[in-house]
Amino acid sequence: MKRCNECKVEILENISVCPLCQHGLEQITSDKKEPMYPQVEFNNQKFKLLIRIFVFVSIILGAGLFTINLATYNGVWWSFICGGAIAYFWITVRYSIQNNTNPAGKILVQTIGGMALCLLIDMVIGYQGWSINYVIPSIILVAYFAIVILMIVNFMNWQSYILFQITLVIFSMILMVLYFFRIITNPILCYVTAAITLVIFIGTVVFGDKKAKTELIRRFHI
Repeated sequence: MKRCNECKVEILENISVCPLCQHGLEQITSDKKEPMYPQVEFNNQKFKLLIRIFVFVSIILGAGLFTINLATYNGVWWSFICGGAIAYFWITVRYSIQNNTNPAGKILVQTIGGMALCLLIDMVIGYQGWSINYVIPSIILVAYFAIVILMIVNFMNWQSYILFQITLVIFSMILMVLYFFRIITNPILCYVTAAITLVIFIGTVVFGDKKAKTELIRRFHI
């Protein structure tokens, strides 16, 4: 690094005269390296302690709710719904607090947790099929559009979200398989979800051209 004593500025470029006043530059050396950006550190130990406390409280709370449910049982195991909600909340907190987690990864994890929670509620209150017929396809569709929005916002690096697109397309195809086996009884929303996710993904690959193909090769070695 060099310094201009006239302008009182430091020059990073490898030049011999100041670009401002054309005076000669003085070479300076410093053992102390100041960071160019403020360093944001994640307190991992404190985070682990908070997680342990939350897990402990969740276990005690879940056991207490199950005991109350057992003592006042009236045909519905509502404590399992509460347990699922606690687990979903834990997953959300776990992946939302850490700053190094990809936003698309957070969306995907919460999507899976939300689908599992809805299916659990449907099973506990007496399975009627509303979870897989309507709610789960809607969750997949909303998550997919959220990924598309992230791709638009982060346009310079949009190809990094293709893997998350593929995952949600696979989820929508699983719904079609469930309809084939007559597990899903009202497939209209499933058709809409599968069609939209597949068409947008194909459009991404076609119009993304080289970036999309490079990302697919990098991810799947094809």
